[in-house]
Amino acid sequence: MELWNSHELCKAVNGKSLNNSFWQANSISIDTRSIKDGGVFFALKGNKVDGHKFINHAFKNGAVAVVANKKHKIEHENKNIIKVDDTYKALETLGVNRREVSLSKLIAITGSVGKTTVKDYLFSILSNKFHCYANEGNYNNKIGVPLSISQIPKNAKFAIQEMGMSFSNEIKYLSNLTKPDISIITNIGSSHLGNFKNLSDIALAKSEIFYGMKKDGIVILPGDSKHLDILKSEARNHGLKNLFFFGTDNNHDCFIISKRNRYNIIEVTVSIMGEKLSFKINSHQNHNILNTAAAILASKTLGLTNKEIDQSLSVFNSGERRGKIYYLDHPSGSKVTLVDDSYNASYESTSSALKSLRNLSLSKPLLILGDMLELGKFSAQEHKKLIPIIKNTNPRLIIFIGEAMSKISKEINSHFDCICFESSQKAEKEIPNLIKNNDLVLIKGSNGMNLNLITSAIINFFKKLKLNNNIHTKEQNYAV
Repeated sequence: MELWNSHELCKAVNGKSLNNSFWQANSISIDTRSIKDGGVFFALKGNKVDGHKFINHAFKNGAVAVVANKKHKIEHENKNIIKVDDTYKALETLGVNRREVSLSKLIAITGSVGKTTVKDYLFSILSNKFHCYANEGNYNNKIGVPLSISQIPKNAKFAIQEMGMSFSNEIKYLSNLTKPDISIITNIGSSHLGNFKNLSDIALAKSEIFYGMKKDGIVILPGDSKHLDILKSEARNHGLKNLFFFGTDNNHDCFIISKRNRYNIIEVTVSIMGEKLSFKINSHQNHNILNTAAAILASKTLGLTNKEIDQSLSVFNSGERRGKIYYLDHPSGSKVTLVDDSYNASYESTSSALKSLRNLSLSKPLLILGDMLELGKFSAQEHKKLIPIIKNTNPRLIIFIGEAMSKISKEINSHFDCICFESSQKAEKEIPNLIKNNDLVLIKGSNGMNLNLITSAIINFFKKLKLNNNIHTKEQNYAV
């Protein structure tokens, strides 16, 4: 499907085509490793990598055109090259242009945790009835958002866009760029707390999502948040009156009536604008109940029926590294249950992941816990808050990865077996041999701790055992 043609793109970025040929593009990319046939590559110059060095690679991988800085010497006059003053600014301008001409309603999502899950739930619901677009991966920052909105299909009814931040004024910039019709704040937590004075300042920073909204926009807020008054006040300061709330209180527009955990399925009943809705979600993690509530409330404000919402939620599964479960064959003939929640971590998400293990098994788990990053001077206190929660899981073994986690091990190792590693790189070869039959293994930590290396090492270890016929087959002895 045509996303841009050469005339539209050149005009949007105020660029000059070197050969004036006509072409059509189906995607925009800043990474030649993931470029698609027919895509346009923007050569961005970063602190470590200059995209202009990969122009040849972009064309070899199927790029139909490349956007490059005027100052860069071009050796490909016969190729589709568009010269601009600044490729960063050109990408931003392209995104703004697509947003201005697009007829789609834009739904912006921010929050300390749960952004991607709410986005995925919402996309699953809306795309069953409408042509819907959502940002890929973690494209939620000053580069990712322009890249994402520049690819909104011309005929999309809805576009869903995450907005992340590490500092104040970042979401303000993204909101002014995207002009959301609907804004969702999932929650206020300790992620990036090291860059702020307190959680109230984080609430104010998340409220920057209101800056680009029109007065008739819809705002969806976490009704149970201790910082709800700040969020409501900021919304109203921007002239926004259409406020809706989700949570557990029966005064909210969408509130949880009941929930029942059945291994990796949660049966939920909510009240949504005065109507009951019962559904199942494929997850063992209880925090996903509120994530679904946010998505349901947004869908309801857009006119979807309970039946349309229910049908979509029942088929949705958690994404990679967000609580995904792997069942691995152990040499004893039993199974190892691996929960990979290694995408990111804060106190809120880590405590929830630990508590949710009881929904899978009452056996003693093996915990692999990496540092929670970007907490600054609050790091020690946030990690210490996890100690009683870790103890309550009654773990068989705890493997701590990183400096902060290793420090709290000193207050735990008198009660439980603990092993500390400086990094995932130093732990990945050792850990698979520590796993026993019937183990329930949780991997949780910030993305910067590279715990995905440990996940891959464990999975590959058991795959090799199976390939080498070291697995004895017998009946399943784990609960499903």
